[in-house]
Amino acid sequence: MTQNFLADLKTTLENCIAELDELHFMFCQNPEADFTGNRKLSFHDYIQFMVQMQSKSVSNEILDFFEHSLAAPAKSSFTQQHFKLQPEGWSFLFHIFVEQCRELSDQPYHGYRLLACDGSDVNIARDPEDERTFIHESEKGYNAIHVNALYDIMNHTYCDFLVQGKKKLHERAALNTITDRYPDSVPAILMADRGYESFNVFAHLIQKNMKFIIRMKDINSNGILSAYDLPDSQFDTHIKTTLTRRHTKETLGDPNTYTILQQTTDLDFLDENCTYYDIEFRIVRILLDNGTYICIATNLSEEDFPLEEIKKLYRMRWSEETSFRELKYTIGLVNWHSSKYDGILQELNARMILYNFCEFVTAQAVVRTRDNTKHIYKINFATAVNICRAYLKHSSDEIETMLLIQKHLTPVRSNRKYPIRLRPKRNRDFMYRAA
Repeated sequence: MTQNFLADLKTTLENCIAELDELHFMFCQNPEADFTGNRKLSFHDYIQFMVQMQSKSVSNEILDFFEHSLAAPAKSSFTQQHFKLQPEGWSFLFHIFVEQCRELSDQPYHGYRLLACDGSDVNIARDPEDERTFIHESEKGYNAIHVNALYDIMNHTYCDFLVQGKKKLHERAALNTITDRYPDSVPAILMADRGYESFNVFAHLIQKNMKFIIRMKDINSNGILSAYDLPDSQFDTHIKTTLTRRHTKETLGDPNTYTILQQTTDLDFLDENCTYYDIEFRIVRILLDNGTYICIATNLSEEDFPLEEIKKLYRMRWSEETSFRELKYTIGLVNWHSSKYDGILQELNARMILYNFCEFVTAQAVVRTRDNTKHIYKINFATAVNICRAYLKHSSDEIETMLLIQKHLTPVRSNRKYPIRLRPKRNRDFMYRAA
């Protein structure tokens, strides 16, 4: 089954590229002329080239892709093809690949799709004229984008993302956009950290019939819960309130029923025709081993999801944090091949597709170890990515490819804890790339 899965997964990617090829005129700068001629770098090769890109210079990437042939196209040929296809075309390819891969492999959690939403900054080429991304810090400043990603925890893949310039980032608005366009009919539980605490976020998720587990600021802070009379201990209770912007005797005199929002507080469901919005959710306050508390908002029932299950699910959210590390440094998201914003969006989609492809493959690999091993082992993802790139390029034997992936393992050391050391990371300039 495993070797058949690998072949089926590659066929799925090829079919998605072919589907985009049939519709590429919808996403081209010049629909009547783009990708219509006979070029050394065809539409199919251009897409595959972008997906298989590593961290080298463009010239060396082209030589590798065409196996150092004299017939390899020049760098200028790639540049001309690069900006014919708009980022929306790449987004179309990413989403249909995600959708079709679920027909090959899908692992729900007790009937739910577990989703995590978080964001990560990625530095890009310096451009002080770009108001969306340029940050005025230190002497020179820098440019960065913020990738808001929706991550499928059980399948270890990304199912949607939204890019914002770091200067104008708004994580809660990004989550609302991702929520509103979420197409999957499978019931979902979305998990997020404290940066997403908002009545507006809760309302969007409830309107979409999605369950959520979102961490909130504690009762002693300046968050939503500070306005309610809650005990300073572990608890599991419900908050039911009516949101409004009206300052009347009724709303001001009954704080147990009404929560008055400021004009600067977003709530997309309040307008001239709707001045009141009823909302109810569950609040769980959990005592940690170190003596501190965390508060979590959810709309899951106590019967199906007791406190211990809520704690377990929220801990699973951390897998998205580790996925960002693999996406940025193993897949190579930090090593851009373009300084233009549209080119960066194209590369981001290509990197996401490769990441998902490699995660689907490694999920099918069987880890075989001796009985007396000291550690639990897992597939070495960095080596697997290298093997998957080679498989996409050469179409080697599926059985041999899977055996090669299964041969390279790395130990799981789950009890290791290190302090987080935040260090500024500059964009890697085009001059400083591996040969």
